[in-house]
Amino acid sequence: MKAICIVGSPNSNGSTSYVSDKIIEGLKVNNIETKKYVLGEMNINYCKGCNSCHETRKCIQTDDMDKIFADLYDSDIVIIASPSYWGDVTGQLKVFFDRSTPLCDTNGETLVPKGKLGISVSIRAGSHVEENIHLINAIEHYYGHLGIKPIKRFTIEGVNTKNDLIKKQDKLNEAFELGKHILV
Repeated sequence: MKAICIVGSPNSNGSTSYVSDKIIEGLKVNNIETKKYVLGEMNINYCKGCNSCHETRKCIQTDDMDKIFADLYDSDIVIIASPSYWGDVTGQLKVFFDRSTPLCDTNGETLVPKGKLGISVSIRAGSHVEENIHLINAIEHYYGHLGIKPIKRFTIEGVNTKNDLIKKQDKLNEAFELGKHILV
C-alpha cells in the first residue's frame, strides 16, 4: 500500500508537520510507503479562474501540482493536515484545493481512481475543538469531490508552538496509533 501526506502548512518544521510524521511512523509499522509534501515548500501557483480545466480536465499551468497529482493517483491513503489560520485552512491548502478542480466531480466523474481512503488532521492554538472541526469538514468536503472516503479524523488543540506539542505526548501517541491501526 501507498499513502500521500499533504501538509497545508508553510512550515516544514512546525507542529502540523510533526504530527503528520507521527502518523507516518505508524503507517511504516504496516509497511505503508508514504510520500509527504509540505505545501509551503512547493511551487504551486494560484488558480487563474480561467475555467479551461472544465473542458480539458487539465490545468493550463505547469508546476508542482503535477507531481502531487501523480502521487495522489498512485496512493491508497490520502492524509491532509492543516493548522488553523484565523479559523480556517491555510492559504496554501486553499490554493491546493482550488488547483485540484481539474480532478474533481464538478464537471463529470472525478479523475481520481476509486477506493482511496482519507485521513483529516487539524491543529490549533485555541482550546476549543469546534474550530478544528470546521477545518476537518473543509478537508472532507475536498475528499467528497474526489471520491475519497474519509475514515479517520485527528485534532489537537492548545498548540501554538512545537514545544506545546511535545508536551502533549498522549496526543502524539494517539497520532502514531492512528497510523499504525489505519486498516483496522
